[in-house]
Amino acid sequence: MSEKNPEVVADSPDARLAAYLQRFWPHRSHEAGTLRNLCCFLGFHLWAQPDYSSLAPRRNIRFCRWCPMVEIDGTHYS
Repeated sequence: MSEKNPEVVADSPDARLAAYLQRFWPHRSHEAGTLRNLCCFLGFHLWAQPDYSSLAPRRNIRFCRWCPMVEIDGTHYS
């Protein structure tokens, strides 16, 4: 039963890091429109990968341009 759950408890260090990083990359859900919101709902995100190696070294961090989703090392946080 050791399945990797993409949804992680909000008290984890990565969840706190994701909440902190969301301040640097504001999502544009109010500008995205209905079709893009539907795409995010279905899991098709438009990922951007700015360089945050000074804040979180050796971490793979991506942001969705359309919704508040943040991905840290393959785990999604919203």
